[in-house]
Amino acid sequence: MKATKDENVKTIRFPAKTDEKLQTLANKSGLTKLDFFIHMVDYFYKSKKDPRDLNDELLKNAINKKTDNIVAFIKTQEQDLLIPMKKDSERMINQQSKIAEAFSQQVIKFNEEQLLTNQSQVTNMNKIAEYMRRLDLMQYDKAELKRKFMETLEFYSRRRDQMSMLAKQTEKDELIAHIRAEVSKL
Repeated sequence: MKATKDENVKTIRFPAKTDEKLQTLANKSGLTKLDFFIHMVDYFYKSKKDPRDLNDELLKNAINKKTDNIVAFIKTQEQDLLIPMKKDSERMINQQSKIAEAFSQQVIKFNEEQLLTNQSQVTNMNKIAEYMRRLDLMQYDKAELKRKFMETLEFYSRRRDQMSMLAKQTEKDELIAHIRAEVSKL
């Protein structure tokens, strides 16, 4: 049987107070003291941090440097992009407001003109309708006038035919007077 070689050949001596702290930290992490110690060494080895530096100045400086870089980037973006974009947007909004106002005024003016034009057209159409109605009445009156005139003419013609050559002048004068009276009624 082959004997297994123990890798844990090194020992470190430290005070009991430090051992209590190490045990507490290991328990919080869910590791054994040895595993916690191994991870702690790996951490400091990889991060190149000084374990004596309790304030971790290197970390603070790195964070501050990164923060300054980010703030500088944001300020640059703000100056180059956001402020001009905001100014352009405000200018565009002002122009659109002016356009909308001018458009509204033009539309209102056009609508008022259209209203006046429509009212004028309605008035003219009413006048035309009245003229057509009167023209129609005149046509009716003309037809009625012709009819009455024809009746009067026929009455005259019949009466004249009934008169003989020997008819008295007074009868002829009465006929003429009657016909004139009928025509004047028309």
